[in-house]
Amino acid sequence: MKLLKINDALFDQIESLYNRVWNQSIDERLRKHYTYDGFRGVALLSKTDRLKGFAYGYTSLPGQYYHGLLAKELAPNEYEHWLTDCFEVVELAVDPDFRRQGHAKTLMTELLDEVERKTAILTTQTDNHSARSLYESMGWVIVKERFYPGVPDKPYVIMGKN
Repeated sequence: MKLLKINDALFDQIESLYNRVWNQSIDERLRKHYTYDGFRGVALLSKTDRLKGFAYGYTSLPGQYYHGLLAKELAPNEYEHWLTDCFEVVELAVDPDFRRQGHAKTLMTELLDEVERKTAILTTQTDNHSARSLYESMGWVIVKERFYPGVPDKPYVIMGKN
């Protein structure tokens, strides 16, 4: 097993895995996010260099799309606490063949290990119980239970970590 920093040589494998997991493309978004301030990404490869999973994020700043969505959902004191010096976890995906082996926890731990921000924030679907359980076991707290970043009938939860 190899843990690497995400680089452009891994983009095709990340695209393929993301498409299998979420049935959509991440390529354009990843290439854009890769240029953001504070971008940090990790990938976990098998002994045969098969991508087991990846996670990435960046410094959350005013003017970014998701930062703006989150800002609208938070009271001024919540914004001050959670978003003014924040690392935004954008994606975490593990190949279904490699789930329930601790890889998501490894990826999240490594992703946040050297982040020099006061807080980290992420969102996940309210009904994604395995993700929520993982994050809660790692010390994440619920910042807001119902958040609708896109489709009105697909609620998300905003979670934060100091």
